[in-house]
Amino acid sequence: MLTYRSTPRIANSDLSEFKNVLLYGQVPQRSESPALRFGTSFHHHLLVDRDAIPSGLGTKPMLRMLEVMRSHQQFCQILEGAIPEIPQYWDDEQTGLPCKSQLDLLHPSDELIADVKTTSASNRAEFLENCLRYEYDRQAAFYVDGCQALGHPIYRFILFGVQKQKPHQVFVVELKTTDRFTEDGRRKYRKLLASWKQQPYTPTSWQIVTTL
Repeated sequence: MLTYRSTPRIANSDLSEFKNVLLYGQVPQRSESPALRFGTSFHHHLLVDRDAIPSGLGTKPMLRMLEVMRSHQQFCQILEGAIPEIPQYWDDEQTGLPCKSQLDLLHPSDELIADVKTTSASNRAEFLENCLRYEYDRQAAFYVDGCQALGHPIYRFILFGVQKQKPHQVFVVELKTTDRFTEDGRRKYRKLLASWKQQPYTPTSWQIVTTL
């Protein structure tokens, strides 16, 4: 049975893998890191299974982070009217390639997307540097354009970065979809999709098959 990850459509994370293979010759790894598992679990408890109590490795910091986010006024206002972890499927207009995304929070009436990041940044300036280092600009543009293709106009993209270490500060970066940050990200993902069109690639995520 296909999961979201194994559905043969191009996700932003697949673009990252393609870029690393194409430019740096890196061998893709299918195994998930502890940091990725922690982030996935944190998102699940924050956005979907809100009444469940986390367990296992990293429980104490996760509980503190959840408490901080659940008391953050702006985040809670968005969460109240948003659709959490919604998958989106569309075909790229320029290349015809099949694409997908899974949004943390889509708020249709406010025409915004919100995305939550766990971060090791010690301050807001460092978090902003990480936004470029990890190409959140490309992610923002990819998500926004996917919504536009499906008839959901989006005019704001909000990043919430919550520290993994104490004091678990929350850094908020609010962008308009016409900002230079997003436009730069749009150029990045379009260039990668154009290269993908010329050199078809099968990312490791498509090779994951879930059986009952």
